Amino acid sequence: MDLDITLTDAPIAEQISAPFPVGSYGAWLEFRGVVREEEAGRKIAALEYEAYPEMAVREMRRLVNDIAGRHPCLAVRVIHRIGLIPVGEAAVYAGVASRHRAEGFALLAEFMDRLKLDVPIWKRGSRGFEPVMAKVSVNVPAGAGRKPSPLSLDEARAKIQSCCQPLPAIRVPLVEAVGRVLREPVRATEDLPPFDCSTRDGYAVLADDPAEQHEVVGVIHAAGWQPRQLRSGEAVRVATGAPMPCGGLRVIMQEDAVLEGNYVRLNRTDSAINIRRRGDEVKAGQLLVPEHSKLDAGRLALLATAGLAYPLVSPRLRVVHLITGDEIVPPGQTPQPGQIRDSNSILIRGLLAGQVGELYQAHLPENFAAAWSQLPLNKIAVADLVLVSGGASVGERDFTRPLLERLGFHIQFNQVNLRPGRPLIFGTKGSQAAFGLPGNPLSHFVCFHFAVAMALARFNGDCPPVFQRGVLPDRFVSETCSRETLWPARLTLSAGRVILHPLNWGSSGDVTCFAQANALIRVPAGQANFAAGAEVEFLPAGAI
Repeated sequence: MDLDITLTDAPIAEQISAPFPVGSYGAWLEFRGVVREEEAGRKIAALEYEAYPEMAVREMRRLVNDIAGRHPCLAVRVIHRIGLIPVGEAAVYAGVASRHRAEGFALLAEFMDRLKLDVPIWKRGSRGFEPVMAKVSVNVPAGAGRKPSPLSLDEARAKIQSCCQPLPAIRVPLVEAVGRVLREPVRATEDLPPFDCSTRDGYAVLADDPAEQHEVVGVIHAAGWQPRQLRSGEAVRVATGAPMPCGGLRVIMQEDAVLEGNYVRLNRTDSAINIRRRGDEVKAGQLLVPEHSKLDAGRLALLATAGLAYPLVSPRLRVVHLITGDEIVPPGQTPQPGQIRDSNSILIRGLLAGQVGELYQAHLPENFAAAWSQLPLNKIAVADLVLVSGGASVGERDFTRPLLERLGFHIQFNQVNLRPGRPLIFGTKGSQAAFGLPGNPLSHFVCFHFAVAMALARFNGDCPPVFQRGVLPDRFVSETCSRETLWPARLTLSAGRVILHPLNWGSSGDVTCFAQANALIRVPAGQANFAAGAEVEFLPAGAI
C-alpha cells in the first residue's frame, strides 16, 4: 500500500490527484474536515491545532496500516494542518484509492473515527472575532480582575507533552537495561540461526539417500562444526543444535534408529527434515526490536542474541516526592483526632515502581518558612521530576505553588477542569518538571495516570499513555457534573472486547476503589447517563 502522511502549517490544496493513473484503481475517495464558524455555541474566526510531529506521523501510519489489515486499499494520502486555521479552510484531508468503494469507505470512516482518539494532535483552542473597542484610555493593570480559566483535560495533557522532552539517552550493559526504553532500532547483524543445525539428537544422512543402513563416519556436538561431504550410505551422529557438515541433509531422530557397531539401521522414516535452516528465524538486517520499546526479558534476550551488549536506552529517572500536611502521620502510627495516616507516600512509590532509578521522599511541615528550611535542595537540584503532595489548592496554608516558584519553576497551569484532580499544578525549569498534586488519594491516583505518567513517558522517550475505547456492560448513571470526570473502573477482557465496570466512590478522598481500579472512564461534562453496551473512552491505570 502506498502511504503518504504530511503535517503542515500551509493551506491544503483544493485539488489533490490520486497517486495512480485513472483505470488502475476502482475508486478514489476524499474527506476534508473544514473548520466551522461555531465552537461551543459561539462564533469563531479560526481554530488552533498543536501536535507532537514525529509521534503524530508515526501513530497515523500505524493507524492506517492497522485498519488496512481489515480493509485493504491501494493508497492513502493524509494531510493534517497545525497552527492557526481560519474558518472555511480544511484542517484535515484524507484520500483513499481502493479496488472497490466499500473497502475505501470502510478504511476512511474508521480512520477518521480513530484519528482524534489515537493520534497526538490537539485542538489547542479557538480564536474569536475581536470586538470594536471604544477609544477610552483606562489605566488597568494587565490581567487585573481576570482569573485564569482551568485548562481542559486535553489542553493539560498537551501542555505536559509539549513541555517535557526526552532526556538524553545513554548506553548501559544489558544487565542494567531491564525496564528501560530502547532509544534506537535494533537490527540483526547476521542470519539466525547462523548455520543449518539439527533440531533433534540423531543421525544426519543425505536427504535423498534410500539406504536403510548407514555407516557412522563422525560425531558432531553443538559446539563443534566438522565440515564434510556425506555420501550415500554414510551418516554423522549429531546433537540438538549441532551444525550440519554439508548441505542437502535430513536428520533421523535417535528414537527411529538402532546403532549396531559402526552402523546405524533406520527403523522408521518420514518426511521430517529436522533441520533449522540458516536464516529461518531472522535474516541479517531484519528489525528485531523497534525504537521506543520497553525492554523486558524477551527483548533483552533478543538484544543479547544480536550481540548488542550496550544498548542505547533512557536514563533512570530521579524523582523527589514531598508530602505536606501536619495532619499526616506514618501508617504504623495510631492517628489522634484530626490526623490521618499517610497513604500517598506508598501510593506514589507503588505507581513509580520499576519506572525510576531513585525516589527520595520527605515530609514537610505545613508552614512555608519551616518547609523551605527543610527542603532537600541537593536532591531537588538533580531531580528530573519533583512531586508535591497536598497544598495545591488556594487555602491560606496551601503553599505548593509559591514553593515551586521560589525553587525556580515556571508554572504552566494550576487548575484542570476535571473531577477529581482540579487543583493540579504543573511547572517546568529547564529539563525538570514539577507537579503539585491535590492531597486526596483518589485525586493522586487520577492525576498520576493522566498527567504524571505523561511526563514520565516523555522523559523516557516512550509513547505517552492515550485514551482507548471500551464497552460498559450495564447501564451507568452518575450525578451530572459541569466538569469532565475520570471515573475509576475495573477493566476486564471478554471475547476480545474491553469491558469497563465503573466502581463506587464517594469523594476524592475515597480509597476503597483502589483495590480494583485499573482504568479511568472519561465521562464528558454534563453527561450522567450511559446505556448498557455504550462505548466510552478510558485511560489504562494498572494491570488487567
